Amino acid sequence: MHHFSCHHFIWVLLFILLEIISLQAASPNSCENLMNDLLVVDYWNRRLNEKMPVTYNHLYQGGYFAMPSARMGADGDLGIGYAYVEPYRLYNFRAQVLDRLEITGNYRIFHGLEDPILSPHGFGDMSDKGANFKFSLFSPEESGYQWPGLSFGIEDFIGTRGFHARYVVLTHVFLPYHLEISLGYGVKRIRGFFGGCSWIPFSNTEWKWLDSFCVTAEYDATPYKCEKIEKHPHGREKRSPINFGFKYRLWDFLDLSVSYMRGKTISCFAGASYNFGYTTGFLPKIDNVLPYKSPVNFEALGSLRPQQTFVSELVFAFQEQGLTLLDIHLFYNECNEKSLRLNVLNETYRLECEVRSRLNGLLAALMPSDIAQVNVVINSEGFPIQEYVFMMEAVRAFEDKQIGFYELDVLTKEREVTYPDPYASAHLFSRRRHLYNIEIAPNTRTLFGSSSGKFKYALGLNCAFNGFLRGDVYYQIVVGSNFISNIGHIQSIDRLNPSQLIHVRSDIVKYYCHRGVSLTQAYLQKNWNLGRGLYARVAAGYFEVEYGGAAAEFLYYPVTSPWAIGIEGAVLKKRTYTGLGFTDKVRKLTGFIPSYRKFLGSQMLVNLYYDFKPAHLDFKISVGKFLANDWGVRNEISRYFPSGLRLTIWYTLTNGHDKINGKTYYDKGVCISMPFDIFYTYSERSRWDYGLSAWLRDVGVQAMTGDHLYELIDDQRQ
Repeated sequence: MHHFSCHHFIWVLLFILLEIISLQAASPNSCENLMNDLLVVDYWNRRLNEKMPVTYNHLYQGGYFAMPSARMGADGDLGIGYAYVEPYRLYNFRAQVLDRLEITGNYRIFHGLEDPILSPHGFGDMSDKGANFKFSLFSPEESGYQWPGLSFGIEDFIGTRGFHARYVVLTHVFLPYHLEISLGYGVKRIRGFFGGCSWIPFSNTEWKWLDSFCVTAEYDATPYKCEKIEKHPHGREKRSPINFGFKYRLWDFLDLSVSYMRGKTISCFAGASYNFGYTTGFLPKIDNVLPYKSPVNFEALGSLRPQQTFVSELVFAFQEQGLTLLDIHLFYNECNEKSLRLNVLNETYRLECEVRSRLNGLLAALMPSDIAQVNVVINSEGFPIQEYVFMMEAVRAFEDKQIGFYELDVLTKEREVTYPDPYASAHLFSRRRHLYNIEIAPNTRTLFGSSSGKFKYALGLNCAFNGFLRGDVYYQIVVGSNFISNIGHIQSIDRLNPSQLIHVRSDIVKYYCHRGVSLTQAYLQKNWNLGRGLYARVAAGYFEVEYGGAAAEFLYYPVTSPWAIGIEGAVLKKRTYTGLGFTDKVRKLTGFIPSYRKFLGSQMLVNLYYDFKPAHLDFKISVGKFLANDWGVRNEISRYFPSGLRLTIWYTLTNGHDKINGKTYYDKGVCISMPFDIFYTYSERSRWDYGLSAWLRDVGVQAMTGDHLYELIDDQRQ
């Protein structure tokens, strides 16, 4: 046995010696080989992750010049663009609502063609609004470019539909050749077969400034010579169905193109897009405090750690983390274990997971060792929303890295709010809510399609004063003033299609014409959590620039439920165009002849909500009576993104029988809501909202009545 061990040891030494000699002999070449291997790995990593850039047409859809392709941008993209396409000027907006759904809007100006009715009043050239959508059944990227993508779409599907088209298109990407080819078929404005191709000749070359240069051509299936299809007489000449040109992407967000169209004219396009849906912000959150780590104190409550010392530590630490402690109760739970109840106000973080992360660190570092359970109640505008039950055994295991964040999240029970027995609990701390808060925000009002111009605006600032009175009664006062405005002298009656309903909204331009400081809002609101998922609110005062009154709402929205149902109603009076008074009259047109009728407004609605979390979609259906005494249903669909961006479209069906160009009009529009902290170096909950209806009409109108319960609650549960 001893002889075997020595022999084995000698062979091992010889083997090690030979390896050392070989490594020394090959060391120069080994370094070179290593670098070559790394370059090969980098090359194939880039090839495996290589994508064919998406090009956009003059409507800012995925496509070529006039024709679409089956491809589209990344989920969450927002973009604006401008196209010079003789004889039109196109202002475009694009939103990638889902990874399979692209929506675009266009404002088209007929260059050199006057509107026979509006142009004499200063409107300028004729114009037309349109909206388009494209839905992808499957994309080339899903198969790694092994199979073509297939999409169908509709152009100009609302409004006058003067440029209406329907199509289906197939697009295949030949990635090794950096080539894309499409073939499609359309009806209406796109008539028959069409096609297009894009080639990126300098991709993966040494000339990096040319790697986004694209050569593009298409077969244009638009029958321009048909007067029913081509509305502009200067656009009916077509010498060739082949359009060709060049595209270029600058800084990965700016798309430029120049093309030769119809064998006759030069066209240009420029568009800028950015993925607001998945952005983490333009600036890093360097001013956010780091999650709580120290000082750490596990000392039990007693002589060495008096209650008041513990309360001071907790209040200061929570405040430093951007959370406000409203009150603290000490009680004994069902197992007769010492427990705490913390009422917490979150005015900093948009996401619930961020709030939980901050709470995990605070409780793990500061809870006394004799505390077995901590109930944390999250509050919103004067009322509790939901409650977390932290079992400290699990929190301490998390602190010791025995379990992770997701395990602790599962073990932390989320439930409806409970209330301590005042005779069986000790009240350690209480704080009143802020009596006042001051906020400055931009005041932006826009109108499209005035008879004296295509775009009217009023830009200024709003100053908001808000806070809580005794009993957690919330108040909001907003005063504002316009600094730049061209709304001044526009008329509040549509010259082409005057609304024949009572004017509950279409006369709002009269309120916008006011100069100087004006009171926009001044109301009180009280919210309650009634328990078991039931909430209520009442509100009264000046709700908006046009209406004031009283409102009430009840909502059933259990914790962890994707469903909610509520009922709301309001009695409203119309405000005078200036000052703080009210009027009991409302305008009503017969043709163009005005008359004034007695008016006390009311709205009554049943609201159904559903949050489809797998697709990040919110649905809302409101059924009932609207402000112009019309009855019907309003449908809303919202897509929300990780960045906090929210895109909403709505469509309202009522029995108002409003007419535009001889056809019944149903209110429809879009809304964008974006958090301000995308542009900040710290977390913040305030938002910028902008909504736009297809037409300013009186059908399906709801007046604002304060802060709605579902939005207040859902905002804390995202």
